Amino acid sequence: MSPRLGSRRALSPLALVVGVLSLVAGMLTFSPPAPAQAAELPGSILEGGFIISDREFFDADSMTAAQIQTFLNARVTTCQAKSDAPTCLKSFKTDLPKFASDKYCAAISAKKGATAAQVIATVGKACGINPKVILVMLQKEQGLVTSSAPSEWSYRAAMGQACPDTAPCDEAAAGFVNQVYKGARQMQVYTKNPTSFNYRAGQVNTVKWHPTSSCGSSKVFIQNQATANLYIYTPYRANIAALAAGYGTGDSCSAYGNRNFYNYYVDWFASGASPSNGAPAQVGSCTSPPSADIAAATGTATVTKAATARKAPTSRCTSDTSSVAKGAKLTVTGAYGAWIRVKVGSASRWVLKSSLTLPNTGTPAAGGSVCALPSESSVTKASGKVVVATATLNARKAPNTSCDSGKTQIKMGATYTRTATYGVWWRLTINGSPYWVHSGYVSLAATSTPKPVPTPNPTPKPTASPTPTPSATPAPATQTMYAKNAVHLRTGAGSSTLVSTIVKGTKVTVTGTKGAWKAATVGKAKGWIDGKHLVAKKPAATKTSTLQTKAALTLRAAASSSGKAGAKLAKGVKVTVVDQTGSWRAVTAGSSSGWVPASQLTKVTAAKKMQTTTSLNLRAKASTSSKIITTLKKGTKVTVVSSSGAWRKVTVSSKTGWVHSKYLKAVPASTTKKVVKTTTTSLNLRSSASTSGKILTVLKKGTKVTVVSSKGVWRKVTVGKQSGWVHSKYLK
Repeated sequence: MSPRLGSRRALSPLALVVGVLSLVAGMLTFSPPAPAQAAELPGSILEGGFIISDREFFDADSMTAAQIQTFLNARVTTCQAKSDAPTCLKSFKTDLPKFASDKYCAAISAKKGATAAQVIATVGKACGINPKVILVMLQKEQGLVTSSAPSEWSYRAAMGQACPDTAPCDEAAAGFVNQVYKGARQMQVYTKNPTSFNYRAGQVNTVKWHPTSSCGSSKVFIQNQATANLYIYTPYRANIAALAAGYGTGDSCSAYGNRNFYNYYVDWFASGASPSNGAPAQVGSCTSPPSADIAAATGTATVTKAATARKAPTSRCTSDTSSVAKGAKLTVTGAYGAWIRVKVGSASRWVLKSSLTLPNTGTPAAGGSVCALPSESSVTKASGKVVVATATLNARKAPNTSCDSGKTQIKMGATYTRTATYGVWWRLTINGSPYWVHSGYVSLAATSTPKPVPTPNPTPKPTASPTPTPSATPAPATQTMYAKNAVHLRTGAGSSTLVSTIVKGTKVTVTGTKGAWKAATVGKAKGWIDGKHLVAKKPAATKTSTLQTKAALTLRAAASSSGKAGAKLAKGVKVTVVDQTGSWRAVTAGSSSGWVPASQLTKVTAAKKMQTTTSLNLRAKASTSSKIITTLKKGTKVTVVSSSGAWRKVTVSSKTGWVHSKYLKAVPASTTKKVVKTTTTSLNLRSSASTSGKILTVLKKGTKVTVVSSKGVWRKVTVGKQSGWVHSKYLK
């Protein structure tokens, strides 16, 4: 099967709005089973290399058919399907045929009148794919989970399987059962044959922003197989405009498939993963793209129509904008999808490409073929040695990705001579002939200072002298440098495996150079570092902050879920954040240090006061076999400072140790002043402070209640002889 198979269709803005409204409505009444741990999803997908962990993606037992049915029921309260159209997914039934066992999925028995939930659970189990993944795929491809009036097409192409952007859907894959089974099975095909597809875990991959070639591409280090699978299935990455839009529409170079996968997965199954106040993947409207995503571009652009220059490449960025008049000349410094980075005065700003003429962008001469060469007058002469910085790179006979005639491939580390530039394209001499390559995948090799040539003098007459003793050959020179920012130490130059991620200010001993890369020794570790992240002078220390762990976690040597595991930290441990890169934070805790996902850290909370319910042993470790420090009397008040499973680390007087949580209870809170409030709408009175709490009764709008205590956004109230919990949002 071609790696391009898999739908790339984005939901329409209307479908997105309906989906989000249904999502919000469902959240008021449903609490999903076995929520994903926040560490299984990144806090952000801005850098693109990690969307979901392998453990979460392949967790086939995360939901039963009954739990899936409950989930679907909560997504659509009232099905509005027409009599001549399919019913909603929660009510959909079909015959599940028999599927034979193969190397990708276990055998599936036939079942008459199977519900959609039963199909999803059965296929997920047989093919080893998390049912939550299947549910999210159904939603992000066709909006099927939240649709109250689905179409025939939404079932025929439910998961977008075998529906590429550039060709019709494969009829053999049509229909709900085929879509779910073939879509889940395809994920295992990708997983068991990783070298057969274009996107691979553990290396830098070229990922397009959009099917339109002019939108360009980015380089992404894909951290794990599950993320690679998503890119093979939907081979586009969300740009800044798409991320800033939340669930909405970005610009002409925006793609939404993998963004919406992350959005729905976090909203439905991992609410603690993202710190965003909007949609989980949403970034600030004026967020700058990572520097590695900005394509090289130079020259002078002319403004063809009055335009707005913005701080970020999205029209949602409206702060500190500048107006540029028609006819103005702007210096180009970079490109990003539909946007060009220019200089406006002394500031860097972004202007839509459609508002500019770019004489040196690498577009073929008007009326010419895709392999037409630009005129020499439009080419900028250049020199220097160039090193290939990606695994394999196409070198073309003309500066156009559509020019395939006579193209050749060059490999990582190979060095060539540059003779000219043309926008983002560089002309190299390869085997004596001129070829063009995209500058985003090569780098200029470092040049050494030439040795001075001595001025010739007349040869003096020889005089007798003793034969000198030869001196030893000097050792190769080394150089001390410092990390300008958090940077990866890799096993080789380019996209090799991570060794570790070092923090800003770390001392680095440089022992060699290969193109833009430096052979480096950091402590006892050796590897390669991209030279642009090193400086000769130690930078000022990064401002630190103190946070605490949300759950038990593992420190890692690199800012990646594949980084070497180090010390384990219990829930509630205070850590000092000393640096950051993307969605990872470098922390220290006592004598231990390493990297952790930002989503696993939270603000330090006040120590929790509890008291013992019986005479209780205070132990040195979280184990019944550990040494007893002392015995606490019943009713002793203790301060809980961290957790490990069912054990709590506590302090009492001058002693610190571990006790079992079974024998602790909260210290009774002081009496809360009673306040009378009025309901602002018809409101459920629940047995507990949760939307999953049993509904005791429904209070009419305008009912007066007495608030007796609080728990987060919930209020415990009394009404007549009844007491229960209501959400504070609906009280005044």
